[in-house]
Amino acid sequence: MKTTKIPNEENRYWSDRKPIICPSCGEKAVRKSIYGYPSQEDFQNPNIHCVGCIPDLPWPRTWGCNNCDAAIWKDTPKMRYRYERFEL
Repeated sequence: MKTTKIPNEENRYWSDRKPIICPSCGEKAVRKSIYGYPSQEDFQNPNIHCVGCIPDLPWPRTWGCNNCDAAIWKDTPKMRYRYERFEL
């Protein structure tokens, strides 16, 4: 597995697959991220990372850490292109 920190960003990473251990805090709390208003069941599910209604820019994160809220994106050419072309 290869995980790379995104330059000039705090707690944001690229990874070629889902990390077992968070690259930011070192905890085993990385889960698949879901967006929107979660059901009570999803909110209490420790196997899901609830992000909320506002997705990350430029593209929603793939995984997140339930401990420190680090954002991790699947490292693909399409995602890198979107990230590099995005401007606030």
